[in-house]
Amino acid sequence: MKGMQKIKRGKSFSGVVLYVLKPGSHHRTVPEVIGGNMTGDCSQELIDEFNLTKELRSDVAKPVWHNSLRLPQGESLTNEQWKRIADDYMKRMGFGDTHLRCYVLHDDQAGQHIHIIASRIDLNGGKLYLGKNENLISTRIISELETRYGLIETAQHKKPRQVKRRKISRNEEMLSRRTGIPSPKEALQQILDKSLANTPDLLTFIKRLEEAEVGWTANVASTGKMNGFSFEYTGIAFKASQLGKSYLWANLQKQLNYNPDHLEALRKGIQTKEVPVPAEPIARTVAQSESISEKIAGLEVRLREDRRNEIVEKILQKNAVQQQKHLLFLRWLASLKQFIKLLRSYGKSILHKPYPGFSKLYATRPLHKEIKIHL
Repeated sequence: MKGMQKIKRGKSFSGVVLYVLKPGSHHRTVPEVIGGNMTGDCSQELIDEFNLTKELRSDVAKPVWHNSLRLPQGESLTNEQWKRIADDYMKRMGFGDTHLRCYVLHDDQAGQHIHIIASRIDLNGGKLYLGKNENLISTRIISELETRYGLIETAQHKKPRQVKRRKISRNEEMLSRRTGIPSPKEALQQILDKSLANTPDLLTFIKRLEEAEVGWTANVASTGKMNGFSFEYTGIAFKASQLGKSYLWANLQKQLNYNPDHLEALRKGIQTKEVPVPAEPIARTVAQSESISEKIAGLEVRLREDRRNEIVEKILQKNAVQQQKHLLFLRWLASLKQFIKLLRSYGKSILHKPYPGFSKLYATRPLHKEIKIHL
């Protein structure tokens, strides 16, 4: 089964609707609407319904989305089989239940094919389907549908993308040899590769990580732009850049069936039917743990704080010793002053009561003028 070489987008629903429902001489049967989610089945009814979505978003220049799914010559499906495959295809492409669409069956000499016409504007709220990398994603989805429904495999694929991993360090390699188990980095890389198998959507990818006990954090800017993931495994935090270029968001999203609505679900904590979404706005799963560098930085901070506390304690002790010495000096000084005071008092008493043998010697001048006390 093949799709268009390039999915088409357009301004007018009337042109594409009239084209796919127009009978032609090469058709074995008259083109007819065999499925979708619209109430009308004739051209004008379909056009009117599609135009209702245009009124919700007058700013969107190209609201029309158009692709086809074609079987190889000799293969055919019933209408019910086509409807089931088309519904599955649109769901995997990221269209919601309220994105209007219709499936028109054509049957000609080259084989059966259906045209899928859809509005990129969600009828419920007017949210726009962006469809980034949709041509590459469509090819992968068609291949998955061929396998699932037992169809002839005709989808052409590019060569398998080479996984670009960061090599493990020498210490990690030595630890792996010694223990006989992969290092945490290598084990996480293997888990991520397995979780990306079969081009899962974003929520399925996250669920697989959680089942493998891998913690994750979606790094979303305030503008709503997705910048990528960081991961945690066995208590060690890893940035995507530490694991390899393949795990950076620019490359990671190419391995996903990326639907921007799923990112919005993560931001708002909306629960979906397929995968339970974490309740936090930007999800954090498993116990959050610091990276090795953060732990080292924290240890250095604590060591610096301990050193500061030690220095402060020594300063306080030194001040206490100096203060004690100062108090002792003050006490000694007070005692000295008291002694001098007593000595002066004693000298005055001597002057008033001289010894008898000295009375003649100092009769002409007072004794107190000859006695001097120097402090």
